[in-house]
Amino acid sequence: MKLSLALILTAICLVSPVQSQEQRLRSQGGDIPEPSEYWEELKPVELPKIAAKIEPLRVKPVAIPAWQTRYTLGPGDTLDFSVYDRPDLARKNVQIAPDGTISYLQAVAIQANGLTLDQLRKKIETELAHYQDAKVIISPVNIASKDIAIIGRVQKPGTYTLDRPTTILEALSLAQGIQNGTIRGSSFELADFDRSFVVRKGRKLDVDLGKLYYRGDFSQNAYLEPDDYIYIASNIQNEIYVIGNVNNPGRRKMPVKLTMTQAIAEAGGFDKYAYKMKVLLIRGSIHEPETQIINMKDILNGIRPDVVLESKDIVFVNRRPFDMLERVLDTAVITYLQTISAEVTNQEYTPIFTPN
Repeated sequence: MKLSLALILTAICLVSPVQSQEQRLRSQGGDIPEPSEYWEELKPVELPKIAAKIEPLRVKPVAIPAWQTRYTLGPGDTLDFSVYDRPDLARKNVQIAPDGTISYLQAVAIQANGLTLDQLRKKIETELAHYQDAKVIISPVNIASKDIAIIGRVQKPGTYTLDRPTTILEALSLAQGIQNGTIRGSSFELADFDRSFVVRKGRKLDVDLGKLYYRGDFSQNAYLEPDDYIYIASNIQNEIYVIGNVNNPGRRKMPVKLTMTQAIAEAGGFDKYAYKMKVLLIRGSIHEPETQIINMKDILNGIRPDVVLESKDIVFVNRRPFDMLERVLDTAVITYLQTISAEVTNQEYTPIFTPN
């Protein structure tokens, strides 16, 4: 009996001071915030099962692009037509229309887009067979349906026809090389190849332009394919990139030093889908980046100091906990590519702060 009484008294002594102190403060009208008032505690999230095969976010270059081994026609290509032993039926410089169709004799509005020369010939012969037995001959005159785009710090940004095998360096020469600047009579290049990239079908071409241009690694000088585009970044703009699940993602000029929390706040804060506890910081080359996972909960609770950002840093807010850092990094890089491509095209900048 004495032992039971002693245990009860001990428990009361351990618990009651905390409870009574909180009750005393509340009774005096003190505002004691609940944890939910200053931080949103996230419930455990069940991570999705990782598929056996994940669609890669980067694409490897190939030695011989498919379009060089099997050329397909498209709008803008110009062809010569003739019929064997019928010179009077020859037609020259017939162009494929913007809708991808072409006409020859009674073969009207034949869809040529995506076909090889041999496939188009067979379609036209089949159509002409209703009127005459004809052996059609088709010869390409001008190839204009395949092109690439080069944007950023080059002398002549724009779209260029891909009418022959073309490497990255050859494409830059088409754009007349890199822009130069001058300070006190000294010339310097305005390009930052560590942050430049090539995009193919919405994914990053797995080449390192920094290694290619700065170190002469010609294994990175890949052949381009139709619809590829090259972005050459600037090395003089003092800017950061806040992307992912924030309300106003994008790049911003940084005339003064910023911290992580300031950058996220100026990007409109986390959106409703954001994983708020941890944020990915990417620094350095996007080809071989340095990464750091920032614990935002500790920063906002004063446990850790805020992180001071550097020019060209990428702050990426994910929409779920990090299951695989490599996967999140690839997602961040792709988001960065898409953001930069859209904003460079429109030349829209949103400064975070303006100097006094």
